[in-house]
Amino acid sequence: MEIKQRLMKIVGPERVADGAAEKHVYSYDMTENPSLPPSLVVMPQTLEEVQQIVQAANTTKTPLIPFVTGQSVGGLTIPAVEGAVIVDLKRMNRIIEVDEEAMYVLVEPGVTFGHLKKYLDDHHPTLRYTYPLAPPYTSVLANALLEGLCDLSTRHGAMADFINGLEAVLPTGEVVRVGTGASGEGNWFSRYPLPDLVGLFAGWQGMTGIVTKMALQLWPKMPFNRHVGLLCFGEEPTIRMLTRIARTQVLDDSVCVSTPLVKMVSGVAAPVELYDGEPDYGMLLTVSGNTETEVSEKINVIRRIVNEERETDSRHVLISWEGLMKLMGDQWGPFVDLPSEMYKVLAEHDGLTWVGTYIHPKYWKTVLEEGRAIVEKYGFELIANLKAMKGMHFGEFKFIFRFPKDDDTVKRVRECNAELLDLALSYGAIPYKTPVWAAKKLQERLDPNFVMLMRRVQRALDPNGIMNPGRWGLDERD
Repeated sequence: MEIKQRLMKIVGPERVADGAAEKHVYSYDMTENPSLPPSLVVMPQTLEEVQQIVQAANTTKTPLIPFVTGQSVGGLTIPAVEGAVIVDLKRMNRIIEVDEEAMYVLVEPGVTFGHLKKYLDDHHPTLRYTYPLAPPYTSVLANALLEGLCDLSTRHGAMADFINGLEAVLPTGEVVRVGTGASGEGNWFSRYPLPDLVGLFAGWQGMTGIVTKMALQLWPKMPFNRHVGLLCFGEEPTIRMLTRIARTQVLDDSVCVSTPLVKMVSGVAAPVELYDGEPDYGMLLTVSGNTETEVSEKINVIRRIVNEERETDSRHVLISWEGLMKLMGDQWGPFVDLPSEMYKVLAEHDGLTWVGTYIHPKYWKTVLEEGRAIVEKYGFELIANLKAMKGMHFGEFKFIFRFPKDDDTVKRVRECNAELLDLALSYGAIPYKTPVWAAKKLQERLDPNFVMLMRRVQRALDPNGIMNPGRWGLDERD
Protein backbone atom coordinates (compact mmCIF):
# COMPACT_ATOMS: atom_id res chain seq x y z
CA MET A 1 0.00 0.00 0.00
CA GLU A 2 1.58 3.25 -1.18
CA ILE A 3 0.18 5.43 1.62
CA LYS A 4 1.47 3.05 4.31
CA GLN A 5 5.01 3.24 2.96
CA ARG A 6 4.83 7.03 2.79
CA LEU A 7 3.55 7.30 6.36
CA MET A 8 6.20 4.94 7.70
CA LYS A 9 8.88 7.18 6.20
CA ILE A 10 7.32 10.21 7.90
CA VAL A 11 6.79 8.92 11.47
CA GLY A 12 8.65 5.60 11.54
CA PRO A 13 7.20 2.09 11.29
CA GLU A 14 6.50 1.90 15.04
CA ARG A 15 3.85 4.64 14.74
CA VAL A 16 1.93 3.15 11.85
CA ALA A 17 -0.41 0.21 12.46
CA ASP A 18 -2.73 -1.80 10.26
CA GLY A 19 -3.27 -4.96 12.29
CA ALA A 20 -6.79 -6.30 12.76
CA ALA A 21 -6.78 -5.49 16.49
CA GLU A 22 -5.66 -1.89 16.01
CA LYS A 23 -8.15 -1.28 13.21
CA HIS A 24 -10.96 -2.74 15.33
CA VAL A 25 -10.23 -0.37 18.23
CA TYR A 26 -10.70 2.64 15.95
CA SER A 27 -13.76 1.27 14.14
CA TYR A 28 -16.45 2.10 16.71
CA ASP A 29 -17.38 4.19 19.74
CA MET A 30 -20.04 3.94 22.45
CA THR A 31 -22.83 5.17 20.19
CA GLU A 32 -25.26 3.31 17.96
CA ASN A 33 -23.52 4.59 14.82
CA PRO A 34 -22.38 1.78 12.48
CA SER A 35 -18.76 0.69 12.82
CA LEU A 36 -16.23 0.75 9.99
CA PRO A 37 -12.51 -0.04 10.37
CA PRO A 38 -9.87 2.30 8.96
CA SER A 39 -7.25 1.01 6.56
CA LEU A 40 -4.52 1.95 9.04
CA VAL A 41 -3.62 4.25 11.94
CA VAL A 42 -0.80 6.81 12.08
CA MET A 43 0.36 8.66 15.21
CA PRO A 44 2.22 11.93 14.52
CA GLN A 45 4.01 13.83 17.27
CA THR A 46 4.92 17.14 15.62
CA LEU A 47 3.36 19.78 13.40
CA GLU A 48 5.82 18.88 10.65
CA GLU A 49 4.73 15.24 10.74
CA VAL A 50 1.06 16.21 10.49
CA GLN A 51 1.83 18.45 7.54
CA GLN A 52 3.72 15.70 5.73
CA ILE A 53 0.91 13.19 6.42
CA VAL A 54 -1.66 15.54 4.88
CA GLN A 55 0.58 16.20 1.86
CA ALA A 56 1.03 12.45 1.33
CA ALA A 57 -2.72 11.86 1.62
CA ASN A 58 -3.38 14.54 -0.98
CA THR A 59 -1.03 12.84 -3.38
CA THR A 60 -2.72 9.45 -2.94
CA LYS A 61 -6.21 10.92 -2.33
CA THR A 62 -6.46 9.00 0.94
CA PRO A 63 -9.21 10.04 3.42
CA LEU A 64 -7.92 11.22 6.82
CA ILE A 65 -9.84 11.10 10.13
CA PRO A 66 -8.49 13.30 12.97
CA PHE A 67 -8.68 11.41 16.28
CA VAL A 68 -7.62 11.98 19.89
CA THR A 69 -9.57 9.77 22.29
CA GLY A 70 -12.78 9.03 20.37
CA GLN A 71 -15.03 10.17 23.23
CA SER A 72 -17.59 12.03 21.13
CA VAL A 73 -21.17 10.78 21.12
CA GLY A 74 -21.76 11.38 17.43
CA GLY A 75 -19.65 8.68 15.81
CA LEU A 76 -17.45 11.56 14.62
CA THR A 77 -14.21 9.56 14.43
CA ILE A 78 -15.72 6.42 12.90
CA PRO A 79 -14.74 6.44 9.23
CA ALA A 80 -17.68 7.25 6.97
CA VAL A 81 -15.90 5.85 3.89
CA GLU A 82 -13.72 2.83 3.12
CA GLY A 83 -9.94 3.13 3.05
CA ALA A 84 -9.60 5.96 5.58
CA VAL A 85 -6.50 6.59 7.71
CA ILE A 86 -6.96 7.52 11.37
CA VAL A 87 -4.58 10.33 12.38
CA ASP A 88 -4.28 9.75 16.12
CA LEU A 89 -3.04 12.99 17.71
CA LYS A 90 -2.76 11.93 21.34
CA ARG A 91 1.07 12.04 21.27
CA MET A 92 0.82 15.79 20.63
CA ASN A 93 0.10 16.53 24.27
CA ARG A 94 2.03 19.66 25.24
CA ILE A 95 0.66 22.51 27.31
CA ILE A 96 2.76 25.05 25.45
CA GLU A 97 1.99 28.26 27.28
CA VAL A 98 -0.15 29.78 30.01
CA ASP A 99 -0.44 33.56 29.86
CA GLU A 100 -1.37 34.80 33.34
CA GLU A 101 -2.07 38.37 32.24
CA ALA A 102 -4.28 37.68 29.21
CA MET A 103 -5.63 34.51 30.87
CA TYR A 104 -5.26 31.96 28.11
CA VAL A 105 -3.64 28.57 27.62
CA LEU A 106 -2.09 27.25 24.39
CA VAL A 107 -2.48 23.47 24.02
CA GLU A 108 -1.98 20.65 21.55
CA PRO A 109 -4.75 18.14 20.71
CA GLY A 110 -3.63 15.43 23.14
CA VAL A 111 -4.01 17.61 26.25
CA THR A 112 -6.93 16.25 28.28
CA PHE A 113 -9.16 17.90 30.86
CA GLY A 114 -7.46 15.89 33.57
CA HIS A 115 -4.02 17.02 32.41
CA LEU A 116 -5.04 20.67 32.21
CA LYS A 117 -6.78 20.75 35.57
CA LYS A 118 -3.76 19.27 37.36
CA TYR A 119 -1.36 21.59 35.53
CA LEU A 120 -3.33 24.70 36.42
CA ASP A 121 -3.83 23.59 40.03
CA ASP A 122 -0.08 22.97 40.39
CA HIS A 123 1.33 25.93 38.45
CA HIS A 124 -1.40 28.56 38.06
CA PRO A 125 -3.72 28.12 41.06
CA THR A 126 -5.51 31.44 40.53
CA LEU A 127 -6.78 30.37 37.09
CA ARG A 128 -9.21 27.71 35.91
CA TYR A 129 -10.52 26.29 32.65
CA THR A 130 -13.96 24.84 32.07
CA TYR A 131 -15.03 21.19 32.13
CA PRO A 132 -17.73 19.23 30.26
CA LEU A 133 -19.83 16.21 31.08
CA ALA A 134 -17.09 13.88 29.84
CA PRO A 135 -14.30 11.67 31.15
CA PRO A 136 -11.19 13.53 32.36
CA TYR A 137 -9.20 11.87 29.56
CA THR A 138 -11.18 13.75 26.88
CA SER A 139 -9.33 16.17 24.59
CA VAL A 140 -9.64 19.84 25.57
CA LEU A 141 -9.02 21.02 22.00
CA ALA A 142 -11.46 18.60 20.38
CA ASN A 143 -14.28 19.52 22.76
CA ALA A 144 -13.89 23.21 21.99
CA LEU A 145 -13.86 22.54 18.23
CA LEU A 146 -17.10 20.58 18.52
CA GLU A 147 -18.97 23.50 20.17
CA GLY A 148 -20.28 21.50 23.11
CA LEU A 149 -21.23 22.71 26.57
CA CYS A 150 -19.31 22.93 29.82
CA ASP A 151 -19.54 23.93 33.47
CA LEU A 152 -19.34 27.65 32.62
CA SER A 153 -21.87 27.54 29.78
CA THR A 154 -24.67 29.26 31.66
CA ARG A 155 -22.43 32.31 32.01
CA HIS A 156 -20.28 32.14 28.87
CA GLY A 157 -21.90 29.86 26.27
CA ALA A 158 -20.62 26.94 24.19
CA MET A 159 -17.01 25.80 24.40
CA ALA A 160 -16.15 27.26 20.98
CA ASP A 161 -16.73 30.68 22.52
CA PHE A 162 -13.59 30.09 24.60
CA ILE A 163 -11.32 29.83 21.53
CA ASN A 164 -8.91 32.77 21.07
CA GLY A 165 -7.24 31.31 18.01
CA LEU A 166 -5.68 28.20 16.57
CA GLU A 167 -3.05 26.68 14.31
CA ALA A 168 -4.15 24.19 11.66
CA VAL A 169 -2.83 22.17 8.76
CA LEU A 170 -5.15 22.76 5.83
CA PRO A 171 -6.32 19.80 3.71
CA THR A 172 -3.83 20.90 1.04
CA GLY A 173 -0.91 20.90 3.50
CA GLU A 174 -0.38 24.59 4.32
CA VAL A 175 -0.05 25.63 7.97
CA VAL A 176 -2.24 28.56 9.00
CA ARG A 177 -2.91 30.49 12.20
CA VAL A 178 -6.11 32.37 12.96
CA GLY A 179 -6.83 34.84 15.75
CA THR A 180 -4.23 37.26 17.09
CA GLY A 181 -1.71 34.39 17.14
CA ALA A 182 -1.39 35.02 13.40
CA SER A 183 0.79 38.01 14.36
CA GLY A 184 3.38 35.84 16.14
CA GLU A 185 4.15 33.55 19.04
CA GLY A 186 3.06 34.55 22.53
CA ASN A 187 0.27 36.77 21.24
CA TRP A 188 -2.82 34.57 21.40
CA PHE A 189 -4.91 37.01 23.45
CA SER A 190 -8.01 37.22 21.21
CA ARG A 191 -9.73 36.14 17.98
CA TYR A 192 -10.77 39.74 17.28
CA PRO A 193 -10.62 42.31 15.65
CA LEU A 194 -9.26 40.29 12.72
CA PRO A 195 -11.74 38.51 10.43
CA ASP A 196 -13.01 35.65 12.58
CA LEU A 197 -11.62 32.64 10.72
CA VAL A 198 -11.98 30.37 13.77
CA GLY A 199 -15.35 29.59 12.19
CA LEU A 200 -13.56 27.82 9.34
CA PHE A 201 -12.65 25.07 11.81
CA ALA A 202 -15.05 25.14 14.78
CA GLY A 203 -18.06 22.92 14.19
CA TRP A 204 -16.68 21.37 10.99
CA GLN A 205 -15.86 17.97 12.53
CA GLY A 206 -12.40 17.88 10.97
CA MET A 207 -13.51 18.52 7.37
CA THR A 208 -11.44 21.70 6.91
CA GLY A 209 -8.09 20.70 8.38
CA ILE A 210 -6.26 19.24 11.35
CA VAL A 211 -5.97 21.66 14.27
CA THR A 212 -2.56 21.28 15.92
CA LYS A 213 -2.65 24.09 18.51
CA MET A 214 -5.40 26.07 20.17
CA ALA A 215 -5.47 29.07 22.48
CA LEU A 216 -8.32 28.89 25.00
CA GLN A 217 -9.58 31.40 27.52
CA LEU A 218 -8.94 30.76 31.20
CA TRP A 219 -10.90 32.37 34.01
CA PRO A 220 -10.08 33.58 37.51
CA LYS A 221 -10.58 30.87 40.08
CA MET A 222 -12.83 32.67 42.51
CA PRO A 223 -11.95 32.29 46.18
CA PHE A 224 -15.52 31.49 47.23
CA ASN A 225 -17.74 28.92 45.51
CA ARG A 226 -21.10 27.45 46.43
CA HIS A 227 -23.27 24.74 44.91
CA VAL A 228 -26.93 24.24 45.67
CA GLY A 229 -29.42 21.61 44.61
CA LEU A 230 -32.98 22.33 43.59
CA LEU A 231 -35.58 19.54 43.46
CA CYS A 232 -38.54 20.48 41.26
CA PHE A 233 -41.98 19.17 40.32
CA GLY A 234 -43.45 19.47 36.82
CA GLU A 235 -41.94 20.56 33.50
CA GLU A 236 -43.43 24.06 33.45
CA PRO A 237 -42.41 25.12 37.00
CA THR A 238 -38.95 23.58 36.51
CA ILE A 239 -38.31 25.48 33.30
CA ARG A 240 -39.78 28.68 34.71
CA MET A 241 -37.49 28.54 37.76
CA LEU A 242 -34.40 27.70 35.69
CA THR A 243 -35.14 30.52 33.27
CA ARG A 244 -35.79 33.07 36.02
CA ILE A 245 -32.67 32.11 37.95
CA ALA A 246 -30.43 32.10 34.85
CA ARG A 247 -31.62 35.55 33.80
CA THR A 248 -30.57 37.06 37.12
CA GLN A 249 -26.96 36.51 35.94
CA VAL A 250 -25.87 35.18 39.35
CA LEU A 251 -25.00 31.70 38.06
CA ASP A 252 -21.70 30.38 36.81
CA ASP A 253 -23.50 27.28 35.60
CA SER A 254 -26.66 25.22 35.80
CA VAL A 255 -27.43 21.57 35.19
CA CYS A 256 -31.01 20.32 35.16
CA VAL A 257 -31.63 16.58 34.84
CA SER A 258 -34.60 14.29 35.28
CA THR A 259 -34.77 12.53 38.63
CA PRO A 260 -33.85 9.03 37.33
CA LEU A 261 -30.33 10.34 36.57
CA VAL A 262 -30.10 11.81 40.07
CA LYS A 263 -31.02 8.39 41.43
CA MET A 264 -28.44 6.66 39.20
CA VAL A 265 -25.61 8.81 40.52
CA SER A 266 -26.92 8.12 44.03
CA GLY A 267 -26.45 4.40 43.47
CA VAL A 268 -29.91 3.16 42.46
CA ALA A 269 -29.55 0.09 40.24
CA ALA A 270 -30.98 -0.08 36.73
CA PRO A 271 -33.65 0.08 35.52
CA VAL A 272 -34.31 3.39 37.28
CA GLU A 273 -37.91 4.62 37.38
CA LEU A 274 -39.68 7.70 38.64
CA TYR A 275 -42.36 7.02 41.26
CA ASP A 276 -45.40 9.08 42.22
CA GLY A 277 -44.51 11.79 44.70
CA GLU A 278 -40.85 12.03 43.68
CA PRO A 279 -39.49 15.27 42.18
CA ASP A 280 -39.45 15.29 38.39
CA TYR A 281 -36.15 17.15 38.04
CA GLY A 282 -33.05 18.06 39.99
CA MET A 283 -30.78 21.03 39.37
CA LEU A 284 -27.18 21.77 40.27
CA LEU A 285 -26.70 25.54 40.47
CA THR A 286 -23.19 26.99 40.82
CA VAL A 287 -22.25 30.47 42.02
CA SER A 288 -18.94 32.07 42.91
CA GLY A 289 -17.62 35.37 44.18
CA ASN A 290 -14.81 37.38 45.71
CA THR A 291 -16.31 37.29 49.20
CA GLU A 292 -18.55 35.02 51.21
CA THR A 293 -21.05 37.87 51.40
CA GLU A 294 -21.19 38.16 47.61
CA VAL A 295 -21.82 34.44 47.27
CA SER A 296 -24.44 34.44 50.03
CA GLU A 297 -26.31 37.26 48.35
CA LYS A 298 -26.34 35.34 45.07
CA ILE A 299 -27.78 32.34 46.90
CA ASN A 300 -30.41 34.66 48.40
CA VAL A 301 -31.43 35.72 44.88
CA ILE A 302 -31.98 32.06 43.99
CA ARG A 303 -33.81 31.41 47.28
CA ARG A 304 -36.17 34.33 46.68
CA ILE A 305 -37.23 32.92 43.29
CA VAL A 306 -37.71 29.42 44.69
CA ASN A 307 -39.76 30.76 47.61
CA GLU A 308 -42.00 32.64 45.19
CA GLU A 309 -42.53 29.42 43.22
CA ARG A 310 -43.22 27.52 46.45
CA GLU A 311 -46.29 29.70 46.97
CA THR A 312 -47.83 27.73 44.09
CA ASP A 313 -46.23 24.34 44.87
CA SER A 314 -44.58 23.95 48.27
CA ARG A 315 -42.86 20.71 47.25
CA HIS A 316 -39.96 22.46 45.48
CA VAL A 317 -36.85 22.15 47.67
CA LEU A 318 -33.63 24.22 47.62
CA ILE A 319 -30.85 22.40 49.46
CA SER A 320 -27.15 23.08 50.07
CA TRP A 321 -24.69 20.78 48.33
CA GLU A 322 -23.47 19.54 51.70
CA GLY A 323 -27.04 18.66 52.59
CA LEU A 324 -27.55 16.94 49.26
CA MET A 325 -24.43 14.83 49.81
CA LYS A 326 -25.76 13.74 53.20
CA LEU A 327 -29.06 12.88 51.58
CA MET A 328 -27.78 11.28 48.34
CA GLY A 329 -24.25 10.09 49.15
CA ASP A 330 -20.62 11.26 49.03
CA GLN A 331 -20.28 10.25 45.37
CA TRP A 332 -21.83 13.62 44.50
CA GLY A 333 -18.76 15.43 45.88
CA PRO A 334 -16.38 14.99 42.92
CA PHE A 335 -19.05 16.05 40.43
CA VAL A 336 -18.66 19.73 41.31
CA ASP A 337 -14.86 19.60 40.93
CA LEU A 338 -14.43 17.71 37.65
CA PRO A 339 -17.85 16.52 36.46
CA SER A 340 -16.94 12.98 35.46
CA GLU A 341 -18.84 11.16 38.23
CA MET A 342 -22.09 11.38 36.33
CA TYR A 343 -20.37 10.18 33.15
CA LYS A 344 -19.15 7.05 34.95
CA VAL A 345 -22.75 6.18 35.77
CA LEU A 346 -23.87 6.86 32.21
CA ALA A 347 -21.10 4.62 30.86
CA GLU A 348 -22.27 1.63 32.91
CA HIS A 349 -23.16 -0.28 29.71
CA ASP A 350 -21.14 -0.53 26.50
CA GLY A 351 -23.56 1.85 24.77
CA LEU A 352 -24.04 5.57 25.41
CA THR A 353 -25.66 8.12 23.12
CA TRP A 354 -27.62 11.31 22.86
CA VAL A 355 -28.66 13.81 20.22
CA GLY A 356 -27.67 17.09 21.85
CA THR A 357 -29.38 20.23 20.60
CA TYR A 358 -29.37 23.96 21.18
CA ILE A 359 -32.90 25.34 21.18
CA HIS A 360 -35.00 28.46 21.71
CA PRO A 361 -35.99 28.52 25.42
CA LYS A 362 -39.68 28.94 24.64
CA TYR A 363 -39.80 25.36 23.33
CA TRP A 364 -38.19 23.66 26.34
CA LYS A 365 -41.47 22.63 27.94
CA THR A 366 -42.95 21.28 24.72
CA VAL A 367 -39.94 19.20 23.70
CA LEU A 368 -39.60 17.84 27.23
CA GLU A 369 -43.21 16.71 27.36
CA GLU A 370 -43.36 15.34 23.82
CA GLY A 371 -39.87 13.86 24.06
CA ARG A 372 -40.77 12.11 27.29
CA ALA A 373 -43.63 10.34 25.50
CA ILE A 374 -41.24 9.15 22.76
CA VAL A 375 -38.70 7.82 25.28
CA GLU A 376 -41.43 5.99 27.22
CA LYS A 377 -42.80 4.50 23.99
CA TYR A 378 -39.43 2.85 23.32
CA GLY A 379 -39.07 1.69 26.93
CA PHE A 380 -35.87 3.56 27.86
CA GLU A 381 -34.95 5.23 31.15
CA LEU A 382 -35.97 8.87 31.26
CA ILE A 383 -32.67 10.77 31.33
CA ALA A 384 -33.45 14.33 30.25
CA ASN A 385 -30.84 17.10 30.45
CA LEU A 386 -31.29 20.88 30.21
CA LYS A 387 -28.79 23.70 30.52
CA ALA A 388 -29.32 27.46 30.37
CA MET A 389 -26.74 28.79 27.91
CA LYS A 390 -25.02 32.19 27.79
CA GLY A 391 -27.17 33.93 30.36
CA MET A 392 -30.35 32.35 28.90
CA HIS A 393 -29.90 33.55 25.33
CA PHE A 394 -30.58 29.93 24.35
CA GLY A 395 -30.94 26.53 25.94
CA GLU A 396 -29.46 23.06 25.60
CA PHE A 397 -31.70 20.00 25.51
CA LYS A 398 -31.17 16.26 25.13
CA PHE A 399 -32.31 12.82 26.22
CA ILE A 400 -29.45 10.47 27.17
CA PHE A 401 -29.47 6.70 26.68
CA ARG A 402 -27.18 4.12 28.25
CA PHE A 403 -27.76 0.72 26.69
CA PRO A 404 -26.32 -2.73 26.01
CA LYS A 405 -25.22 -3.09 22.41
CA ASP A 406 -27.29 -6.05 21.36
CA ASP A 407 -28.89 -5.82 17.91
CA ASP A 408 -32.48 -5.29 19.10
CA THR A 409 -31.55 -2.54 21.56
CA VAL A 410 -29.33 -0.74 19.04
CA LYS A 411 -32.22 -0.78 16.57
CA ARG A 412 -34.57 0.73 19.19
CA VAL A 413 -31.98 3.39 20.08
CA ARG A 414 -31.64 4.41 16.44
CA GLU A 415 -35.38 4.64 15.97
CA CYS A 416 -35.87 6.56 19.21
CA ASN A 417 -33.06 9.03 18.49
CA ALA A 418 -34.44 9.60 14.99
CA GLU A 419 -37.89 10.45 16.40
CA LEU A 420 -36.38 12.71 19.06
CA LEU A 421 -34.33 14.55 16.46
CA ASP A 422 -37.37 15.00 14.22
CA LEU A 423 -39.20 16.44 17.22
CA ALA A 424 -36.37 18.82 18.07
CA LEU A 425 -35.92 19.93 14.46
CA SER A 426 -39.64 20.65 14.19
CA TYR A 427 -39.17 23.28 16.89
CA GLY A 428 -36.10 24.86 15.31
CA ALA A 429 -33.47 23.11 17.47
CA ILE A 430 -29.98 22.68 16.02
CA PRO A 431 -28.01 19.54 16.94
CA TYR A 432 -24.35 19.75 17.96
CA LYS A 433 -21.67 17.03 17.56
CA THR A 434 -23.89 15.88 14.74
CA PRO A 435 -23.58 12.30 13.42
CA VAL A 436 -23.90 11.78 9.67
CA TRP A 437 -27.50 10.55 9.79
CA ALA A 438 -28.57 13.55 11.88
CA ALA A 439 -26.70 16.01 9.66
CA LYS A 440 -28.63 14.74 6.65
CA LYS A 441 -31.93 15.27 8.48
CA LEU A 442 -30.81 18.77 9.47
CA GLN A 443 -29.87 19.64 5.88
CA GLU A 444 -33.46 19.01 4.80
CA ARG A 445 -34.57 21.91 7.03
CA LEU A 446 -31.69 24.34 6.52
CA ASP A 447 -31.68 27.20 4.04
CA PRO A 448 -30.34 25.60 0.82
CA ASN A 449 -28.04 28.57 0.29
CA PHE A 450 -26.46 27.97 3.69
CA VAL A 451 -25.75 24.36 2.71
CA MET A 452 -24.41 25.59 -0.63
CA LEU A 453 -22.06 27.97 1.19
CA MET A 454 -20.83 25.18 3.48
CA ARG A 455 -20.14 23.01 0.45
CA ARG A 456 -18.26 25.82 -1.34
CA VAL A 457 -16.08 26.50 1.72
CA GLN A 458 -15.32 22.81 2.20
CA ARG A 459 -14.47 22.26 -1.46
CA ALA A 460 -12.27 25.37 -1.59
CA LEU A 461 -10.25 24.22 1.40
CA ASP A 462 -10.27 20.51 0.51
CA PRO A 463 -10.37 20.12 -3.29
CA ASN A 464 -9.48 16.41 -3.11
CA GLY A 465 -12.10 15.63 -0.44
CA ILE A 466 -9.67 13.87 1.92
CA MET A 467 -10.60 15.38 5.30
CA ASN A 468 -13.11 13.26 7.24
CA PRO A 469 -15.33 12.87 4.15
CA GLY A 470 -19.02 12.34 4.65
CA ARG A 471 -19.44 14.60 7.68
CA TRP A 472 -22.30 17.11 7.57
CA GLY A 473 -23.62 15.19 4.56
CA LEU A 474 -21.26 17.16 2.28
CA ASP A 475 -19.98 14.09 0.46
CA GLU A 476 -21.50 14.60 -2.99
CA ARG A 477 -18.81 15.64 -5.47
CA ASP A 478 -19.24 16.62 -9.12
